Amino acid sequence: MSENIIFYQLLEPSTSTYTYLLADPISKEAILIDTVLDKIERDLTLVQELDLKLKYVLDTHIHADHITGAGAIRKSTGAQTAASSKMQLDCYDLSLNDGDVLSAGSISLKAIATPGHTDGCMSYYTHGMVFTGDALLIRSAGRTDFQQGSATTLYKSITLKLFSLPEETRIYPGHDYQGLPYSTVAQEKKYNRRLNLNTSESEFVKTMGELRLPKPQNMDLALPANLKCGILGPALVFTPQTVRGIPEISADDLHAGLGKTKIIDVRTPEEFTGELGHVPGSVLAPLGPELLNYLRSLPKDEEIVLVCRSGARSAHATATSIEIGFAHVINLAGGMIAWNQKKYPVN
Repeated sequence: MSENIIFYQLLEPSTSTYTYLLADPISKEAILIDTVLDKIERDLTLVQELDLKLKYVLDTHIHADHITGAGAIRKSTGAQTAASSKMQLDCYDLSLNDGDVLSAGSISLKAIATPGHTDGCMSYYTHGMVFTGDALLIRSAGRTDFQQGSATTLYKSITLKLFSLPEETRIYPGHDYQGLPYSTVAQEKKYNRRLNLNTSESEFVKTMGELRLPKPQNMDLALPANLKCGILGPALVFTPQTVRGIPEISADDLHAGLGKTKIIDVRTPEEFTGELGHVPGSVLAPLGPELLNYLRSLPKDEEIVLVCRSGARSAHATATSIEIGFAHVINLAGGMIAWNQKKYPVN
């Protein structure tokens, strides 16, 4: 790695996701790669402490295990967002093709199309380093069983493109599952257990087809959100707290965002008008067929907060809503009990 570059490797431990910060020490122009929404405060604090000017926020692909921070960081800083043109997402400022180059001061970051894990995977090369996302992992390779994945395509991406880089090139992956922060092209050619120089295409395809991996824990939430570059809407964008896989919003945050999102109360009619009352502006749609029928009348990108007495029934309703395709639904943690404890207004 060149000494003429500011470089940080940052870890989000719950999903073992790496975020990378690159910056030119003279111009102070900076690039972030594969941000995580939960960690944007950490990332932006570091940018500020180093007196950097964030120019680009890049994604290597549409992530299935976490929500990207790209959209929120662009909104906060004005930095341009970029990803592969194969992703065909209007929310990115720049759509990159194989061989395109982004510049930040003395840094020239080359885009290398490496599809296979997903159809829109893009790796980035600069200063003897390559950021491979989930295409090539340390001693492993990304799964190929969803998002237009293809083991045959990934084999070609790794062997013809990544393995053709100089052998001393450091490989910085999107995730750390081995306790190793980086590898090199030479090491992966020799030691990668899924794909090395002695692995034939048919062997690799057979290996990937037999993995039978469970789907990523946060996939039902992350994929719809990442199709909008991680932007969950004005009331929800900075509240990605997740409990048992269910996104939740606090009573304080909901109160601050009243009027910015649809609120659906899933209790019975008696509870809705009973002792605890209901959040002003909320709609009654009891859990079960009535809720499902009401949801069918709404667009799938509607921003929705679901409410019940304590948060249990609405958590179930939130999970159901995500399963049927709603991208921006969230549960009121603690339900009307928490709302009343804060002495917020009720009807």
